[in-house]
Amino acid sequence: MADDFEYVSKTRLVYRNGARHAYLGDVPEPVVYGVQGALRQYYGAPEGPPVASTLDHIVAGVAG
Repeated sequence: MADDFEYVSKTRLVYRNGARHAYLGDVPEPVVYGVQGALRQYYGAPEGPPVASTLDHIVAGVAG
C-alpha cells in the first residue's frame, strides 16, 4: 500500500438490564451482548431470553 492508513474504532458501551449495548462507530443501532446456554449457567446470569455473547460474535466475525 502506498498510503498510510489508520483506523480508530469509536465504541461506546451502555449497560442495561444485565446486557451490554455496544454502539459501534456511526451505526445507529447497538449490538447487544449477553449470555446464553452454558455461559448463562457458568456466570450465574439470571433467566431471560438468550442473547449472543461476545464470544459468539468473535467466532462469527472471524469464521467467514
